[in-house]
Amino acid sequence: MRHVLIVSPHRASRELLLRFLAEPEVQIRAAEDADAALSSIASKPPAVVVVDLRRPDEDHPLFLALLRKRHPAQPVIALVPGSLRVFDGSKERVRDMRDVQPESAEGLHHLLYALKESVEEVLTQHLLRVFRPPVGQA
Repeated sequence: MRHVLIVSPHRASRELLLRFLAEPEVQIRAAEDADAALSSIASKPPAVVVVDLRRPDEDHPLFLALLRKRHPAQPVIALVPGSLRVFDGSKERVRDMRDVQPESAEGLHHLLYALKESVEEVLTQHLLRVFRPPVGQA
């Protein structure tokens, strides 16, 4: 079973992301702060961490820096205003969402759909790494 960790201090955001990303073959956990997230990652590393950075009052940039220092190959998807930052464990790419109004229902739908697509891509890459190790490391 593949594991996803959602990090957001806002309960409503955590619940929305938990429900939207729910799949039968994916176990989703949630953490409300950096300490809970880091202990969760240490006890059972997820295939991907989803961090909600859409609110300006959060201190998640520090969490992301600490996460990258402690777990440099950990895949992370960060929801930031206007984009999704997707780090698959080796390279980072940005999905531009600036043309989407996040306040509208349609904008939220586009953001969530892009997030789900990105999570599925990272989970697929995770499975490929599990079943097909790099050449010379089999």
